[in-house]
Amino acid sequence: MRADTKTVSIDADPSKAVRFLSDPQNLPRWAVGFAKSVRQDGGRWYVKTSAGELEVRIVADEKNGVVDFWMSPAPGVEALAASRVIPRGRGCEYTFTQFQGPGMTDETFGQSVKALEHELTVLRALMEVECPL
Repeated sequence: MRADTKTVSIDADPSKAVRFLSDPQNLPRWAVGFAKSVRQDGGRWYVKTSAGELEVRIVADEKNGVVDFWMSPAPGVEALAASRVIPRGRGCEYTFTQFQGPGMTDETFGQSVKALEHELTVLRALMEVECPL
């Protein structure tokens, strides 16, 4: 199983970043290559992706900067994308690690890695620019 880790510097309060990232409703705002939309059904969140819909569970700990994304592409199957918000002065470093899961082709994993680079740029812009929208 391969893994890929990317980091982006963000000039925003670490707590603000954790709160934003841990809200499933924000996924389509920053994870633009992954999340086309989200919906809640009871206490569960579902993300519509280009490959279909999957359940996502976000485990966050603001004090420790943990924001882990657990995705269930099929019943009984969970895949982790681990991320951390690391304080840096008044800003932070955001580190995101994704894994090539069983059955995922090298091409698909490569596309996901490339998409994440763009998504982290979008995230930084959202965190650094105050916008009323």
